[in-house]
Amino acid sequence: MPRGADPAPASLKEATLSIRFVWPFTRLLAAYPNTELSLARAGVHALDFANPDTRIPHRAAVALLEEAIAVTGDPACGLRAGEQIEPGDFHVLEYAARAAPNLGEAVRVLARYFRLMHDAIEISLKEVGENVAWCHRTTDAVHLPPAVNDFAVAASVTFVRRNVCHVEPPVEVWFTHAQPSYVAEYERIFQAPIRFGAPWNAVVLKPGRLSAPMLQANPRVSHAFELHAQTLLERLQRSDGTAGRVREAVLKELGSGEVSMSRVAQTLAMSVATLRRRLEAEGTTFSDLVDDVRKKLAHQYLSESSPSVSEVAFLLGFSNVTAFHRAFRRWHGMPPTEYRARNLGRA
Repeated sequence: MPRGADPAPASLKEATLSIRFVWPFTRLLAAYPNTELSLARAGVHALDFANPDTRIPHRAAVALLEEAIAVTGDPACGLRAGEQIEPGDFHVLEYAARAAPNLGEAVRVLARYFRLMHDAIEISLKEVGENVAWCHRTTDAVHLPPAVNDFAVAASVTFVRRNVCHVEPPVEVWFTHAQPSYVAEYERIFQAPIRFGAPWNAVVLKPGRLSAPMLQANPRVSHAFELHAQTLLERLQRSDGTAGRVREAVLKELGSGEVSMSRVAQTLAMSVATLRRRLEAEGTTFSDLVDDVRKKLAHQYLSESSPSVSEVAFLLGFSNVTAFHRAFRRWHGMPPTEYRARNLGRA
């Protein structure tokens, strides 16, 4: 955990991810003699590892990745694992996306149901000047090595190359971490300009690329897999309780600056009174949940050299920077600039 980080509150359910995320890394390790991961440290046994329905804590998965980097001496293993994902690794989510009519719809399918693969990754499309960025953002406070960003972006580009007609290089590829030592691997894999210290991990595309047809486009197949994905997602959401569903809705609404109990209640298809009653039964309130989500995201954003404090305030849905400063002092007893300096080891 980076300096200045707070442990996750005991009342919060820790983010988990599908064991499928670990499979590409274990296949990669097969190339290294006498090398294997200590799965038991993540609470995973051999039978669990082979079960595609197994989920493991996000922190445990990151610890496994850091172990993989240490035992192989290969800091670029995230890029290589993303480059070598196999068809079917992401199961129903992948099948629904690759049967979509075009790349834009495929990304939207991934965005809707990506929680099946990872609780704490948000996928979105954002306008970037004349282009569009296919962005990946982690929404919890787990400190991530660059290999995590590498894997997410490399896997996205691999998906495009395998499933989209008329493949062409991205306009740019973005990473939030600083430039590492293995720059040549980025250039080899992406064949596009690379930007480090970016606001998001992203594949930047020309807008017209979103209309590129998918090789296996099939509306009926895509719809069938989406129905399956929706069923699985609802099962996950039920296991979270109302508080978990509210956190998820708040995460999606923060950037709009329109986070309100009535809006979230509408998203969850219930009245404000019902939402309030269910949260009280779970020992929490809507304002407490919003405050906690903001606190966790603020830690994540300020653990990086970008975005700026004013941008963080906007991303967290505060009306102005002053309001963000007041909230941050209440959380940590110091201004966000001082917290960032300490967290990055510059104090």
